[in-house]
Amino acid sequence: MISEMLVRNLICVWSILIFCGSSFAKVENHFEELSDVLKSIESNSPLLLEEYELVQEQKALKTVTDSSRGLKVNLNISGQSIHEDRPEQSFYQRYRSFASLYAKKPIYHWGALQSASNIAKRRIILSELLYKEHLSEITSQSRRAYLDLLILRKRIELSSDFLSQKKESFVSVTKQHELGLKTKLEVNESNASYLENKILLANLKQSLSNSLYNFKSITGWDQNLTFDDRDGSFKELISFYDFDGKVPSLISGISSMNVKRIQHEVEIEKNNLTIANSELKPKLNLVGGFYQDQVALANSESSLMRNNVLIGLEATWSIWDASKSSGEKSATLARKRRLEYALERELKSFRFRLTTLRANLMSLAQKIEISRELLEVANTRFETSKIELSANRISQNKHLESKIALDTAKIHQLESVCQYLKIHDQYMRAINSN
Repeated sequence: MISEMLVRNLICVWSILIFCGSSFAKVENHFEELSDVLKSIESNSPLLLEEYELVQEQKALKTVTDSSRGLKVNLNISGQSIHEDRPEQSFYQRYRSFASLYAKKPIYHWGALQSASNIAKRRIILSELLYKEHLSEITSQSRRAYLDLLILRKRIELSSDFLSQKKESFVSVTKQHELGLKTKLEVNESNASYLENKILLANLKQSLSNSLYNFKSITGWDQNLTFDDRDGSFKELISFYDFDGKVPSLISGISSMNVKRIQHEVEIEKNNLTIANSELKPKLNLVGGFYQDQVALANSESSLMRNNVLIGLEATWSIWDASKSSGEKSATLARKRRLEYALERELKSFRFRLTTLRANLMSLAQKIEISRELLEVANTRFETSKIELSANRISQNKHLESKIALDTAKIHQLESVCQYLKIHDQYMRAINSN
């Protein structure tokens, strides 16, 4: 079993990776509408609204738990109709009333009541951690979904432009066929290519519609999205930012949300162990009360009203519970050990995940540089093809191929940068710095 000191050392000693370039901008810094979406996400997201109520529920349950340590007062008033048959006296009916006020205050329960309160407090913390985790996850999902929408819009834009060129090509081939310069097969091939790209564009628009619905479902955002680039900063980020120079460096002492959650669950089991140990021990309560009753006199039909006050100590001691407390103690110890093993595994897994994310960032940074080089080559090829086409040294199809290559290079560059931003966002979320 891992000791508490060892667990703390595991958290604090080993080094992990963290992004130290504070100049790196988040996605919302380039798109004002995304910034507005994220600012309002706590009040709009359906899941976060549910999680918020869970936090409020746990706070209310702590109040219920704390009440077990407080003073409880009960008032009881009752009336009875009694028929009496006294020896050597006539039979008659009387009415008697009773009133009582009873108070009880726990004094000493071997720490069980305090432990129950501590458990309730930990559960509040766990619910707040879960809320923060969901907030972080939904915020991260929103950024990624927004970037996916941005890529789809760019694909639709390029696909629409390409479809227009395919349509012009089809019209041109049809006219040439009428002049006897093209065959019927070439016309059909051009038409088929045009229709295929028309279907592709329709599929992209459908994907955009589905992704937009998913984005609004996650965030609760009900307004239109414009994807306006604030002062062209995102375009500048794609074209000129040195991603390779912003690779995360080393730092120590960071733990994940799961580590924090497991630590609190371990503390809950420690308190459960205190409660289990107290089950078969004597417990003291302070009791007090006032009650009123009527006593019938033996030699008359009258009654005597009595006022009674009592105060004292009450001791309760469960001697044997058929091994219930012993079983609860064993189960609590087993859960505690399981959580400690899970904590060790989570620490190792978390470190490996951060290492993997950093390796992915380094790989994507290289991919971005390659995509920029490819874009430059594709752009040079396209400009050259325009000159060659104007000089009638290449065909329209060859020029169209260079245009397709340029559009593809643009998409690859955009996708590479967006993928880097997604992984970077996951990295920052993993170290609880988002």
